[in-house]
Amino acid sequence: MSKQKIRRVVLVLLCYAVASVVVLLGASILSRLLALPDLFSRALHIGLILGVPISIMVAWIYPQIGVSGVSRPDQSGVSAASKKRHTGS
Repeated sequence: MSKQKIRRVVLVLLCYAVASVVVLLGASILSRLLALPDLFSRALHIGLILGVPISIMVAWIYPQIGVSGVSRPDQSGVSAASKKRHTGS
């Protein structure tokens, strides 16, 4: 495991946690103002929880997104057969 990948995943998780708190606070205020049902709050919580593994996978597979504009997936998981196809060997 690359230290860069681990750092990127930790950074994404921290940013996700902060953004989730902001979204939940804003949604709490909005739901009171608009008198939304409790289902809105539950659906928002479930959506935020389901977003955690998705954000971790994206941060792990694409560790360079946002760093220098490069968005290529990590090539360590590519099989030898597909490498041969791409190189023409």
